[in-house]
Formats: sequence, structure tokens, C-alpha cells
Amino acid sequence: MVPLKAYLPRRVSVEWLRSPWAILISGGLGVLIGTTQPQVALWIAPFGTLYLGLLKMCVLPILLAAITNSLGRLMQSHDARQYVQRIVVVFPLSLLGVSAIAAAIAALAGPGRNLTTDTLQTLGVLVNQSGVDLEMALSGPLPEASGSDVNALVNSMVPDNIFAALSEGQTLKVLLFAMIFGVSLGLVKASTTAALFDTLDSLYQAFNKVIYGLTYLLPFGLCSLLAYQLSQVGIEVLLSMVDFVVVAIATFALIYLISTLVIWRRSGAGLWPTLLALKDPTILSLATSSSLVCLPAAITSLSDHLRFNSQTTNLVTPLAITLCRFGSVVYFASATLFVVQLYQRDLGLAGLGIVIVGSILAGMATSGVTGILTLTMLGLVLDPLKLPLEAVLVLFIAIDPLMDPFRTLGIVHTGMAATALVAERER
Repeated sequence: MVPLKAYLPRRVSVEWLRSPWAILISGGLGVLIGTTQPQVALWIAPFGTLYLGLLKMCVLPILLAAITNSLGRLMQSHDARQYVQRIVVVFPLSLLGVSAIAAAIAALAGPGRNLTTDTLQTLGVLVNQSGVDLEMALSGPLPEASGSDVNALVNSMVPDNIFAALSEGQTLKVLLFAMIFGVSLGLVKASTTAALFDTLDSLYQAFNKVIYGLTYLLPFGLCSLLAYQLSQVGIEVLLSMVDFVVVAIATFALIYLISTLVIWRRSGAGLWPTLLALKDPTILSLATSSSLVCLPAAITSLSDHLRFNSQTTNLVTPLAITLCRFGSVVYFASATLFVVQLYQRDLGLAGLGIVIVGSILAGMATSGVTGILTLTMLGLVLDPLKLPLEAVLVLFIAIDPLMDPFRTLGIVHTGMAATALVAERER
């Protein structure tokens, strides 16, 4: 006799909601609703707003805990002086290098240039509907940025009141405070700070659980956000992103190649063994879009397979992946140049310097953050250039399911290359 449960439908696991298929389906559904059912898009819009607010709620606690904990534990290690000397050289130069490469490629390729007049006019309507106080059209040039933009970028980094910065969501100020606080804690006697480090670690893990739980709602949030935005502007604006996607992926591929060559030369192993050792973190990065998930595989590849010093690898790799965020830096530099070209802004050397440095700071501010929430940090680069994030955010949200794996790969793989430059190989 056949049991009754044999006739019942199989239970679908909720883990499916975190799969790429769920993201693609929800994105396609959002496009369909936004372009054909604007009234339905208006009904579901509050859920997207709520979801984005919940994600933003977790940014500052994760940022403060992750950066403070990593730097503090580094400063308390036995070989801190040696590590710090190398890190102070390697990390900034690596960040400048990848940001400059991304900016140069985007400036030469020009993914935001030569768009059709209809697309520019449609996107100009979106600017007006976004509530941004800018009386301009995309078909015309923006006012030139003044030298005070550099001062504004510097002033936005220094917190005169950390509690006000936390309450107002001033990410760069919180980032600078976390770095200074972490180094200061590391200089205090270890026995007196162990409990605080454990508390920070617990705080980080707790909000990481919140972020993990919210990933189950990502398909619904993405569908709601896309549907509402597209109901306001239409599908035409998404067509302008095709060139940007190609240029961004090509940039990630070039930096991946450079990072692989660095690891290969530093490891002293053959090219094929190096590629085999890098296989697991590469596949995990593309499959999970989570740099934290890839961290154990990255450490194992460097220490066990490529024979880098295990103590240095265990300490520096998490710091490189958590703090430097190379993939986000590359993406922000490319995205900023795309928006600049979209608005037909002539940056000059000063403006290009703001893009390169601002992308580094915005990338570092995404520490512990993934997915759509990462995109909101683009405003840290666009604000000093007087460019509106709200007007173009929907474009980057639409392509984020495709770009997020490559951004994660850039974070993990280039972080491994930076670790290889710091660590010595075991004899």
C-alpha cells in the first residue's frame, strides 16, 4: 500500500530563495510588473522601501565591529611591527592600483558615452522624479565641480562627534573612527581588551545573522524595487547598462589576471599548481557572492597549497578581505565614471583624483556588507562630484545579480594577492 505522503508535493526548501535562479526570476518579474502593471508596482513599493531600510540598519554596527576587531587583533599579535610595516605599504598601493586601473579602463572605454537621445531624456525624467534638487537634463552639461569638493570629501571623513555620526549614518566618519579605535585598542594590554574584542565579535556575528536572514527576502525586495522604479521610467533606461556590464566584467577579468600573476610569482610554485590552488576560492566567490564564506578557502589555498606562512596568512587575509574590499573599489570607480559620462561631465585631473580616492574610501566603507546595500555607498563618491545617486541607483540594482559575483571575486582574489605580498613563503 502506497503511503499518503507519496502523493503530496515535495517540500520546497527556503534555501532556494537565496539561489541565483530566485534572483533572476524576481528581477524578471519586477521588470514585467514595472513595465506592464504600474498600479501593482505602486502597491508593492512600500515593501521594497522597508527591505532597503532594514539592510541599511545593519551597515554601521557591522562596519564598526568588523574594522575595530580586525585592526585591534592585528596590533596585539607578536609580529605586529613587521606586519604593520608591510601592510602600510602594500594595502594603500594595491588599493590605488586597482582603483586607477578601473578608472582608466572606464575613461577609455566610455560605457556612458554616445547613448541615444531617447535614453538620455528618459533618464532625465527619472532624475526629476527622484526628488533630487537638480534642475538639469542629461542632455546638457552639469556645473563644473569646484575645488571645494576635495575639502568636502576630507571634511566628511573626520567625526567631531562619533555618536552624531552613528545616528546620522555618516559612514566615512564611522569608518575612520573604527580604524583609529581599533589601532588604539590593539595598543592596550591584551588581558584588559579580550572581553571587548569578544563583544565586538558577537555584535558582528549577530548582525551578520540579520543580514543572512534578510537574504531570504531579497527576491521580494528586488522585485518591489525594480517594479516601482521601472513603472516610473520604463525599460529603456536599462538598455544603457549593457556597455557598462561588458566594461566592468572586462576590468574584473584583467585585475583577476594581475592578481593571479602576483600570487604565482610570490608563491614560487608553478603556474598550473597555482591555478589549481586558486580554484576553490574562485568558484566559491562566483557561486556564493559572499566574501566571508570564501575566507576559509582563501586561507587554505594560501597556507596549505601554496605554502605561505600560516600565521601571517591567518591574520592578514581576513584583514585584506574585510578592510580593503578591492572588488567594491573597482566597481565604484567604474560606476562613477559611467555616471560622469552619462551626465557629460568633464572631470579633469582633480575630479579623476576624487573618483580614485573616493572609490577606495567607499569600498572600504562596504566592509561586512553585500548585495544591494553595497550600491548605496556609491553616493560617497558621487556626492563630492555633485551627481545624484538616486537617479541612477535603479540601474545598478537591476544588474546587481549579475555583477555581485564578480565583485565578490575581486574582493577575495585580490585580497589573496595582497596577502601574498605581505606574507613570506614557508621554507
